[in-house]
Amino acid sequence: MDYLSIARCFGILHRRSQAFLVYATQNLHLTYSEYVLLLKLYEYEGGSQEDMAARLYVDKAVVTRAIKLLEEKDLIYREKDSQDRRMKRLYLTEFGKSQKEFLQTLLVRWIDGIASTLNEEEIRVISGAFKKLSEKAGHIDFSKV
Repeated sequence: MDYLSIARCFGILHRRSQAFLVYATQNLHLTYSEYVLLLKLYEYEGGSQEDMAARLYVDKAVVTRAIKLLEEKDLIYREKDSQDRRMKRLYLTEFGKSQKEFLQTLLVRWIDGIASTLNEEEIRVISGAFKKLSEKAGHIDFSKV
């Protein structure tokens, strides 16, 4: 197995995906982290900062920065939890909600574009393999690798 080639391919896919999404969201001035957080909030609105960090497999500091910037852009707001006043829940503003279709369509355009030369079976196999790999990566204990 050519491990370096596989790592290079993952890197290219990741970097080019980020570059496309940042380019395509220029009108909203979004970073990749902000884009991903917004997509996750469309699924789990009302989650806490800790929930979002865990769901995205990123450090809480990354989520904190993205939240601050998304609030400044009037896409989300924070509200204290009704039972635990120390915790803040994340919600989409009306403007944030109005961007949902546009932001989700970008991801569809990107994936359809890069997968356009693949047939249905190749897409099914790759999609399944990516899902298995990402689930494994998300739960792996680094000290045991």
